[in-house]
Amino acid sequence: MMTTIKTIIRRPGPIAALFVALGMCWSAVAADMGGRRGPISFKNDVVPVFMRGGCNGGACHGAGTGKDGFRLSLFGYDPEGDYYRIVEEYVGRRINLAVPEKSLLLEKAAGRVPHTGGEIFKPDSDYYQTLLAWIEQGAPQDPPDTPEPLRLELTPEKLTFTGSGEQQAEVIAHYSDGSRRNVADLAVYLASNDAVASIDDTALIRGNKPGAAHVFARFNRFTVGAEVVVIPSGEFSFPDIEPQNYIDELVFERLKELRIEPSDLCSDEEFLRRVTLDITGRLPTPDERQRFLGQSGGNAVRPHKRRALVEDLLLRESCGELWAAKWGEWLRIRTNTNPGNGTARKAGWNYAVWLREQLVAGVPWDVIAHSLLTGTGSNFRNPASNFYTMLPQGKLEPKKLGEDAAQVFLGLRTQCAQCHNHPFDRWTMDDYYSFTSFFTGVRRKHGTEAREYYTYVDLEAEPAKHPVDDRPMPAAFLGGGVADVVEQDPRRVVADWMVDPANELFRRNLANRIWDHFFGRGIIEPVDDVRISNPASNEALLAELGRRLAEDQQFDARKLMHDICLSATYQLSMATTPSNVADESQFSHARLRRLRADVLFDCINQALDYTPKMRRTTADRAVAMFEGGGYGDDYNSYFFSTFGQAKRESVCVCETVLSPTISQTLHMVVGDTVTKAISQRGNALDQMMDRSRNAEEVIQGLFVRILGRQPTREESAAVLAADPKSPDRKVERQYLGNVAWALLNSDEFLFNH
Repeated sequence: MMTTIKTIIRRPGPIAALFVALGMCWSAVAADMGGRRGPISFKNDVVPVFMRGGCNGGACHGAGTGKDGFRLSLFGYDPEGDYYRIVEEYVGRRINLAVPEKSLLLEKAAGRVPHTGGEIFKPDSDYYQTLLAWIEQGAPQDPPDTPEPLRLELTPEKLTFTGSGEQQAEVIAHYSDGSRRNVADLAVYLASNDAVASIDDTALIRGNKPGAAHVFARFNRFTVGAEVVVIPSGEFSFPDIEPQNYIDELVFERLKELRIEPSDLCSDEEFLRRVTLDITGRLPTPDERQRFLGQSGGNAVRPHKRRALVEDLLLRESCGELWAAKWGEWLRIRTNTNPGNGTARKAGWNYAVWLREQLVAGVPWDVIAHSLLTGTGSNFRNPASNFYTMLPQGKLEPKKLGEDAAQVFLGLRTQCAQCHNHPFDRWTMDDYYSFTSFFTGVRRKHGTEAREYYTYVDLEAEPAKHPVDDRPMPAAFLGGGVADVVEQDPRRVVADWMVDPANELFRRNLANRIWDHFFGRGIIEPVDDVRISNPASNEALLAELGRRLAEDQQFDARKLMHDICLSATYQLSMATTPSNVADESQFSHARLRRLRADVLFDCINQALDYTPKMRRTTADRAVAMFEGGGYGDDYNSYFFSTFGQAKRESVCVCETVLSPTISQTLHMVVGDTVTKAISQRGNALDQMMDRSRNAEEVIQGLFVRILGRQPTREESAAVLAADPKSPDRKVERQYLGNVAWALLNSDEFLFNH
């Protein structure tokens, strides 16, 4: 009997309605006796109080299972569910309509009864009084015509301080009925770099030290930001450096604003190594170096020489191969001989070859992306359809397809919105499931043989359903409207929208990924985490790069690479100045960038003219291995895993790890990768020794092959001082092998700079 009574009370129905009605009667009496305030909206007044107090955060009651027996929707994405759990789940427990001050909701928040979170609000605070007034009014649910916020505004949008300073900001919510409300006391705030700029709970913005940062305000489902620039006091003179193109104009304009001085241009010798590695993934050969430096000007900066070099490198097949390796990681190209995701080796090979051919031929990226998204038919005969087979555990999951498409082609991580509205971006659960609906009709079946998959679309498939209320979500573009997919392949509809030159999400994502490759950092970093709370370090630059790539260059990536490599920004030296030594995001100097695992492996072997034996592949270098060299039975998998090659288990760029480790150092020092390249008979070391018995000439040759430059006088003297000068060739070769070993283990070799 007691169980039955509890079940009836907990279920919203006549009894719960009776308690609410009695409460409303009491609230009417309270109002006649001098109630505190006008009508309180649960969605617009109460839920924001929970968010301001952190009550519905992931570390508190907003956790998936709640906390201490009470659960709220994370950041208030489900106000109807929150209302039920507060008022109706346990009638009379959390809300006391007869004596509002004794409501457990208030007692806990004020710390008057044991509460894991301690005191959240003081009784005299506006937040406590809002909750109290709502309960006094009968804890009413909002009527259907309650205005909803449509957008949020943080003003001013940009602040500039000299030295330091502070300014009060306004946070204005705009509602569906045309009204406006200052919600500065209800918003939640954060800053991208508190050391540069901060914002407190009253929306007071402070500039703390020179630099650029962003501050953000979140209210309801909206997050908005403002840029804060703090410039150093005193005189500043920008150096006389001539912009080479529009990239320099936008970068230098930003540097002038921040009073950051750019470094000098790098030498031709430095440029040759840098750009050859970046475009082809190879070291410049001694012959290439001699031809390049032998032109007029020697090692001085000559723009025409650099232009000719860049244009030559961009036409090489090795350029397309390098980008095929990068995109092969982002598209997870691997076979199911490895655990987890993958496809048959034949299909994976066809997929990788197709991608390489596209990139070597310079096929525009809108065409490639469209082919991947609409891939249909046999994964043997139409390799692009493998986009729908390279999935975790091979499972065809519409939500995962939508997430991957958004992350790879738009740079958006929408995963958060699967369970709740994104806490720091504009994407809601409605956006997530509406975008998923483009992929709910994707189907697969076996082809004529067991290894073959045939991808097709069921045009009668139901759209995705919202997990909160089980309503069907019509297919809709991210940041756009509902799509017309009637009697159409929804994938073609979303692909047409995605690669449209006017789609800023697509074009900015591609431009940012290309920029990241040449600078070791995206204008938005990471490149696949584009969100309001992770803004571009130079918005004008990213916008122009994306516009030119789409509108002027028709998504020909090589044309944008051409512009980047010929910019003075790309050609700046790594040597810093006092004003730019701390700069990490404005590209005032070149960054030290560790080589990718496959590129490093190839460069070790190229430097010594050693060809390793690689099984299960016809590739002549690691970059060209279709599923990467680090996994399965392929040659020297330890090297690739140690140096952070992507496992291709997800589309995240974070899988490629470029940070140095002790294991890497130990392997370079004593591992077999370097040892085999040096000890192999007939390699470059032996060839140079055969041509000359002069140790100094061989050492100069090693410096050129490995570091791309001649040794300095000091280096030559130090190295030659260790020469045993033995007539025994074995002793002399061991000595010269040690010189090669030292050069291969130097930071100058391991990093691009």
